[in-house]
Amino acid sequence: MTITQKEAVEDTIAADSVSVQTSGGDALRPVDQVVLDLLRRRPGLTVTEFLELLEVTQTAVRIRLDRLESLQLIERKKVSVGRGRPVYQYHLTDAGWRHVGVTYADLASAIWSEIESIPNEEFRKQLLGGIAKRMGQAYALLLPVSSTSDRMDAMAKLLTQRKIPAQFNNRSSGSAMHLPVITVHACPFPDLAAVNRRSACELEQAVFSEAVGAPMELSCCRLDGHDSCQFRPATAALVAN
Repeated sequence: MTITQKEAVEDTIAADSVSVQTSGGDALRPVDQVVLDLLRRRPGLTVTEFLELLEVTQTAVRIRLDRLESLQLIERKKVSVGRGRPVYQYHLTDAGWRHVGVTYADLASAIWSEIESIPNEEFRKQLLGGIAKRMGQAYALLLPVSSTSDRMDAMAKLLTQRKIPAQFNNRSSGSAMHLPVITVHACPFPDLAAVNRRSACELEQAVFSEAVGAPMELSCCRLDGHDSCQFRPATAALVAN
């Protein structure tokens, strides 16, 4: 690592350390990716080895590792070395591997196109419904066993952790009633939406319904000129009427 690279990394980590202490947010920062990429190439790195690779202070390294461990992207394992004190080796968790892994956008688009080309409409809907259910169930396992509102809140946070900007509000836009809503500022399936935009919206709605455990409706959509997509429980819409 050159002196310029060393300074750049150290400045980033130093600035990031302040951000961790003040913001408390869960969004990953560029320096997080540096650590995750190192563990992808060299699983089992120790703090000492991180110090040699990044050439920064031990405090800066430990702040990064503690933060990524709290986000469940990495884990540490105690390893005994001879008669000396045991050391900790760091590894990516399943969530960490998903974060740094290669995306399969091209494959997903190809599969989506093939599904959309199935002439039997009933079979096509059944297949898409099964896909949405399976995806929704996977999300549901990561959500708390609580009220619909709390699960919607947790779902929005989960989307944000997965690089899909989303937020939860107890009151939907333009409504005088207390209606919980998930606002999604970017499509979770952009490549699929490019192939068949409305079908992607229907898939997203079905996934959210399965994950939250309550029928959801798309109350606002970017395809209709809105600045974001909003999802709320279908029963709330009935109350509003």
